[in-house]
Amino acid sequence: MTHASTIDPGTAAFLSFLIPGWGQFRRGKRLQGVVWLVIVLAGYFLMIVPGLILHLVCIIEAYWRD
Repeated sequence: MTHASTIDPGTAAFLSFLIPGWGQFRRGKRLQGVVWLVIVLAGYFLMIVPGLILHLVCIIEAYWRD
């Protein structure tokens, strides 16, 4: 069960910039935050460029999704 947070999208995007998935987690989407963390870390482990791209998508998704 998740609950909506009052955190604004800009803060969520900044938190996801610091740690992938943290913005989603703080906005109440805990499972989605954990999934983003695992996917981005796997991207960084496999190669830097996919990790950077996935990290950027994670930040944008944290900002735009409600």
